[in-house]
Amino acid sequence: QALDDADLTPFRRQFARPEEKIVLYVGRMVREKGVETLLRSIPRVLAAVPQAKFVMAGKGPELPELRQISREMGIADQVLMPGFVSNDERNRLFKVADCAVFPSLYEPFGIVALEAMASRTPVVVSEVGGLSEVVRHAETGITIYPNNVGSCAWGIAHTLQHPEWAKQRAENAYHEVLTAYNWNAIAAKTLQVYERIVSERARTEW
Repeated sequence: QALDDADLTPFRRQFARPEEKIVLYVGRMVREKGVETLLRSIPRVLAAVPQAKFVMAGKGPELPELRQISREMGIADQVLMPGFVSNDERNRLFKVADCAVFPSLYEPFGIVALEAMASRTPVVVSEVGGLSEVVRHAETGITIYPNNVGSCAWGIAHTLQHPEWAKQRAENAYHEVLTAYNWNAIAAKTLQVYERIVSERARTEW
C-alpha cells in the first residue's frame, strides 16, 4: 500500500524519460521465458510506438547474448537490461511500467503475472500453461501466441496505443487478484479438492 502513495517519479527517471512508455519484463534470462522473442519484437513495436522503452530485468545464461543481439539490431538505446533487481525494485518497476510482458514458451504457474496484476500493471502474456489460466484475453490482459514475434509485438503495441482499454483490463485483473487469489479463496479451493478426493475414495472403497 505504501507504494501507492509514494512519488516514484525519481525512480522512473532512472529507466526512461517522462514521455517514454515503459515495457517491462522481469524474469530469468533463459530461452523458455521467451526473452529472445520479446527482443526481436521490439523493432515492430517501435515502428508503431516510437516512444516505447524496454526494461528487461533479470539474470541468466542468455543475458550476454541478448545484450549483443540488441546491439546488432540497433535497438540498444531503447532497451535496458539491468540484470538482477531486488523485490523492492521489481515492485517499483511494476508500478511505473505502462505494460508488463511475459512471453514464456513454457510456464507452469503464472505467479509473475499475478504480481504485475496486483500492481495494476497491464499485462501481455503467452497463452501457455499457468499464464493462460491466470489471464483472460481482453478481460484481464492480452494473451499472445508463444514464440511468435508478430503476435508479441501486436500485444505490446495494442496495450500502449490504447491506454484506457489497458487501464480497464488492469483494474479487472486487480479485482480478480483480490477476490480469486487471496488466501481465504485459495484455502477454500484446496479444501474442496481434499473433500472431493475423500468422497471419491469412499465411493471406490464402498
